[in-house]
Amino acid sequence: MWSESENGFLFDLGPTIVTDGYSEYMKLVADVGLSDQLVDCPPEIAVAEGNNLHIIDTHKPLRSFLSTKLLSPTTKLRLLARGLRLIKPLYGMNPYDLRNRVQYDTESIESYVDRVFGRELNEAFFEGVTRSMVTSTPGDASVVGFLAGAVTASGKMQTLTGGLQRLPIKVAAELDVRLNSPVRAVRRTDRGVEVRYQNGSGTECQERADACVIATPFLAAADLYPPLQGPGADMLKRGKDTGCSSVQLTYSRPTEKQPFLVMVPAATAREISSLYLDHVKAPDRAPAGTSLITAFFPHTPAIDLSTWSDDRLTTTTRELIERMFPELRDHFVTTRVTRWTYAANEAEVGYYKALQRFLDNYPADEPVQVAGDYMALPSQESAVVAGVKAARKIHAAR
Repeated sequence: MWSESENGFLFDLGPTIVTDGYSEYMKLVADVGLSDQLVDCPPEIAVAEGNNLHIIDTHKPLRSFLSTKLLSPTTKLRLLARGLRLIKPLYGMNPYDLRNRVQYDTESIESYVDRVFGRELNEAFFEGVTRSMVTSTPGDASVVGFLAGAVTASGKMQTLTGGLQRLPIKVAAELDVRLNSPVRAVRRTDRGVEVRYQNGSGTECQERADACVIATPFLAAADLYPPLQGPGADMLKRGKDTGCSSVQLTYSRPTEKQPFLVMVPAATAREISSLYLDHVKAPDRAPAGTSLITAFFPHTPAIDLSTWSDDRLTTTTRELIERMFPELRDHFVTTRVTRWTYAANEAEVGYYKALQRFLDNYPADEPVQVAGDYMALPSQESAVVAGVKAARKIHAAR
């Protein structure tokens, strides 16, 4: 994650928000003295439909839901009635320890929502919600990710003044961090582990330690340390690394409507999953009287974004934004495009069962442990939780 300043705008490159339910993440924030830098996002979010925005006030969810024109009165009643079916899978759920929810890892988000709520509700409402939660398509992603996302999204949305990168920068200041030093291999020895890497000068080096944590995507971890490939074989089959592109546009006037997040169903924009109004999200992201809006393009098999030019991404983004916020037409200023070959793990149906088998079978006293946001629904909290668990295993085995 990173944030860059230009002409009074602060561009968040990567993750854009956290929630106050991120308990381990918030412990780190407090440990490095950044708690007073947390900013609450405004309560309004929106669902896009054609040329319309339907505003939902998360501080008054029931009243807002009942008054929205996104759904007909009959459909709202059906949603309320069938929503009771979510109580059982959601009650007491820990989104960062899914061992007691893997029994639901048998169908996709799309299949589950269609079955429980019906196709009409899925297309009108849930599809926009799920596309903002996961980077993979709802037709492929496991419903366990949707259930975990529903729990994590119940918290208050927040960000850090100056950008979320302030946390890892503060943490890194207390550590021996070596940049431009890619690890080539990890090997277990009689006394612990040996890490082979290439330093900034291109020289092959090695470090020996009692233990280590490989905090990379699992596919890369298995390449670095081949003994992971046996117990993690099903994970390697079920999980996929997926990329993402973001397009950030600045405008010389503010939006009239002020949701900080717009969820976008495929019927409204097939390529874009969500919009973040950064000038609404936090006051330091844009000068007064302007707009800064980020659009996320998940990389999917159906759309090969690698063939899209920056101009095409910008044009597609402008078309959607200026359709939702027509007052911004003729006020466009500039664009910034960022592409990631890796954004998150794509957990298809069966992935969470495979993950649990790996966690059950991989030795807790092994000096080589792994950590990453692929060990739950990808988020900054799941990455921190995985790191804490790995560290505890290493300390317990000493």
